[in-house]
Amino acid sequence: MHKIYFEENALIIANSPSAFSGIPNLYYIGDDELHKSYKILISNESNGRAMNFGVVSQDPEETLRDFLAEYRVIQAAGGLVFNKEAQLLSILRNGVWDLPKGKIEKHEDQRAAALREVMEETGLNMINISEKIGATYHGYFEDNSVLLKETHWYFMQSNGNGKPVPQMEEGITDVQWVDLDFFKNPELITYKSIKNIIQRALDLLFAKA
Repeated sequence: MHKIYFEENALIIANSPSAFSGIPNLYYIGDDELHKSYKILISNESNGRAMNFGVVSQDPEETLRDFLAEYRVIQAAGGLVFNKEAQLLSILRNGVWDLPKGKIEKHEDQRAAALREVMEETGLNMINISEKIGATYHGYFEDNSVLLKETHWYFMQSNGNGKPVPQMEEGITDVQWVDLDFFKNPELITYKSIKNIIQRALDLLFAKA
C-alpha cells in the first residue's frame, strides 16, 4: 500500500480491496482518476473535509511511479533512531512533533543523507544506521505550485550518552527521547505520515522478534 498525503487526507494505492479495511471517509476511484482526485484533495473542494481516495492496482509500485512522474518530486531522507531503552528520538519542528529528516543533497545517497540530517537536527553523532524501513509521500504548496516529497526512512541506533540539541535555525525547538506509545496520543500534534512510518517500523521489529 502507498499513501500520498496532502495535509490530513490521502490518495491510497493498494493491490486489494481488503487493504482499505478500516480507512474512514474512503471513496473508491479508478486508476484513470488519480490526478483528478488528488487535485480535489489539494483544492478548496476538500477544505475542512475528511476524505481519502482509494484505487486498487495490480501493481501499486508502477501506479505510484506513473503518478509521481507528473509532479516535481523532492527527495528527502530521515531516521527512526532508537536508544538502548527502546525509546524513539523525536523533534518538535514549528510546533509539530516529527522525526528528523531533510532534503537529499546533490551527489548524496539516501543513507548518507538520512544520517547527516539526523545528526544535524538533533546534535547526536554516535549513531549507527541499518536497513531501510520504507518511504512516505506528501504534497505541499511552494510558490503556488504543488510539490511532492518522497522521504526515505531508515532504522538507526544511538550508542552514545550525549544530550540531544535542537537545530534552532531549522525551526526545531525541542528534541526528546519518547516511549513508543507517544505518537499514539490522539491529542498530539503530528502528521499521519509520521504515525504510519512508525507503525511500519514497529511491525518490522515485532516480525523479527
